[in-house]
Amino acid sequence: MRVARLIPLVGTALIVGGLATTSLGRAQSPGSAPPPSLRPPDETTGVDAIAQTLIAVFDRVDILALGETHGRFGIDSDLRIAMVRHPDFAKKVRYVVIECGSATEQPALDRYIGGENVPRVQLERVWKATAETTNGFCDAPEYASFLAAVRDVNSTLPAEARIRVLGGHPGPNASRGIETAAVSVLKDQVIQKHGKALVIYGEAHFYRTLPRAMLASMGGDIGLAVRLESEFPGRTFVVIPIGPLDRPRAITADLDPDFHKFDRALKTQARPVLISLQRLPFRDFTAEEFLGRTMTSCGGRACVSAFKGSALALGQIADACVYIGGRTEASHEAKRSRY
Repeated sequence: MRVARLIPLVGTALIVGGLATTSLGRAQSPGSAPPPSLRPPDETTGVDAIAQTLIAVFDRVDILALGETHGRFGIDSDLRIAMVRHPDFAKKVRYVVIECGSATEQPALDRYIGGENVPRVQLERVWKATAETTNGFCDAPEYASFLAAVRDVNSTLPAEARIRVLGGHPGPNASRGIETAAVSVLKDQVIQKHGKALVIYGEAHFYRTLPRAMLASMGGDIGLAVRLESEFPGRTFVVIPIGPLDRPRAITADLDPDFHKFDRALKTQARPVLISLQRLPFRDFTAEEFLGRTMTSCGGRACVSAFKGSALALGQIADACVYIGGRTEASHEAKRSRY
């Protein structure tokens, strides 16, 4: 079941999947973050090879924004663990910033990642302190498994070479939104220290260009990639997952994505596959068709995709995607999902 967040607006509502929360505020002009001048290989297949390709991206950028679909585990979880376990990762990247980690619990997170014995109840506060806005999806064991993987890698490294995991969620009763908190952590702990970071949040936090229905709900929290590109242009690379999602229960009909378009355009039949979204024809596929179920706008009696009627294309949304395949592959993913 896909996790969604219902956000009340004036006369409308926005249900967001892959996006934990937004701050209410005035509508703004559409935000947009241009992609960096970087293009990965056209097709990279398999989790290990994709991990290696994405680690190589750090040779050109400082921040790799790796989006996930909340509640659909499997490849998303496997990929980030494969990345931190790759021997080249810690040589290039010293920081990981996570949505499922509260900044208020950073001392406990540091002790655990550093190898100290932290009581389970105290460690759980790292992700449970985000529940106010994440609907509890951070309780999934895949997030704890990722932290355990980083801890394990650090146990093999000298103290000065260890990876630090930073909580990028503002925590309970916060006066700032998730994007604002994440940008603050990245600026203070990573960019000002001339570091590099893997950033793991719901995919919609990373959309480079946003539909108006989404912008109307966000106020100053206009998206991580947009904020980072505004202040640090060309230093962020955005990767999102693309694959089947169930139609949100709030709507009765929408544009059913035709994943045969992806399959026909690919040379390989292997899945998952990393694809550049600056490559034709993928660049021009519409966001409404392939991302429409990640966000739903509700007004009056009707609920529709927040992308409905938008001319936005995938090439405007992200730099690359991890395509998990069509319905057959998605069924395998669903078996691994805990929510």
